[in-house]
Amino acid sequence: MKHLKKYNEGFLDYFKKDTNDDKITLDMIHRLEKVKDENPYEIDDIMNTETELPSWMNKFVGNPTPNSRNNEKTEYFSKIYLVRFDDVDLVISNDRHDLINAQTGAPAGYEKSKNPWKFFIGNSSGLAERIRSKESYRKKLFKLIDKIYNEDKERKRFNRIQTEINPAADLIDEGLHEREVKFTNKRNPRLEIVVTKSPDGRITNIENETGIRFPFSVGQLLQRNVEVWACNNNFLMDGKDTCPEKKIFGVKASDVPQGHEWRHIYPNKFK
Repeated sequence: MKHLKKYNEGFLDYFKKDTNDDKITLDMIHRLEKVKDENPYEIDDIMNTETELPSWMNKFVGNPTPNSRNNEKTEYFSKIYLVRFDDVDLVISNDRHDLINAQTGAPAGYEKSKNPWKFFIGNSSGLAERIRSKESYRKKLFKLIDKIYNEDKERKRFNRIQTEINPAADLIDEGLHEREVKFTNKRNPRLEIVVTKSPDGRITNIENETGIRFPFSVGQLLQRNVEVWACNNNFLMDGKDTCPEKKIFGVKASDVPQGHEWRHIYPNKFK
């Protein structure tokens, strides 16, 4: 009967009303569930980057940072995520402790935390609270952040590779024929500079009636710094803008999805 009582108590927990802390956790989940493609929020894995926990975390004793244990072992959370929204920061950790021998530095297994899925919320205005919501909600929030973080990490890796790939360097598609690169003035499309180059990238001819000084001459290699020149002189290169994309609060404008609150609050920044 004793065990039956405990079972009933656990079963009845499913019918309990959500607390205010539960509602806060659900609100954070709903915010992040809106992230479909590009992530507009800054997410850092504290354990794998040089990012530090926000200063408001100093309020908490025993916060989820490395600490000594019995003078023999040091325990760590595998992951601590920091999510920065416009209004608050969110700090959440998983429930696994990796144990490291303090003397040898060798792994010493792992254990479950006594307080799994720790969740804190705060900001620079003085808010600093631990959110004691249902474990299932905190676990769901952590896994959602983990999913977005890894998808964002892979997307940034792919974009970094793409920026290093220069289509003009593909000699197979160009065959043995010369290729034209056209520079068109953004303000006056009638102003054009047409550069003809050989398959190895060497300039064979330049048509320039604009009166604007072009920094390369026949016989030179058309190098990638021509994109910087095009940006500085308001020219498109083969119809493409070579200027770095402007950022809004450290985020590329194209990475902020349509309908995001920034686009409503700061419409002029997204023109």
